[in-house]
Amino acid sequence: MATLSPGLRKALLAGGIAVTLTGGGAAAVWAGTQASPPPSSAFPSNSPSASANAESTEGRGQAIHGEHVVKQRDGTYRTVVTQTGTIEAASDSEVTVKSDDGFTQRYAITADTRISMVPAVPGPRNGRGKPSLPTAAAADLKAGDTVRISGTREGDTVTATRVLAGQLPAGLKGGPGHKGHGPK
Repeated sequence: MATLSPGLRKALLAGGIAVTLTGGGAAAVWAGTQASPPPSSAFPSNSPSASANAESTEGRGQAIHGEHVVKQRDGTYRTVVTQTGTIEAASDSEVTVKSDDGFTQRYAITADTRISMVPAVPGPRNGRGKPSLPTAAAADLKAGDTVRISGTREGDTVTATRVLAGQLPAGLKGGPGHKGHGPK
């Protein structure tokens, strides 16, 4: 059996690693460009959840509300709450939002809460091609407004960090026309 010189062995090993990484990178890019499967495909057809998921495909891929824990750089944890819905009540110090599925959450508004409004007529874009959104105050939020809101939970209190009020244009909602999301 022939032995390989150390230089040739290193070159073959480096080439094998490069081929493996390139193939893995190509697979990751391919997977990231594929459309999301319908929710019903996650369950076998004989499971009780299959028929429930097959009945409702509206809003597929769009989050309505949720909560997740994030580890911060300093090693502490923060609970983030997000929601899309309609304002039920609003004041200078808090807003209550109800989602389409009936979930309701109250958010404290502080001086650190960033509030923006989607203009009826799109305005100028910033340097990255995104539209500039005018800032607003808590007093501008009214019952019946559609909002996308995020905040942090500490105990029973959720403090709003970001509020976006108004209807997003169809291409920015993540629905039809937004690659990989929404019904086809």
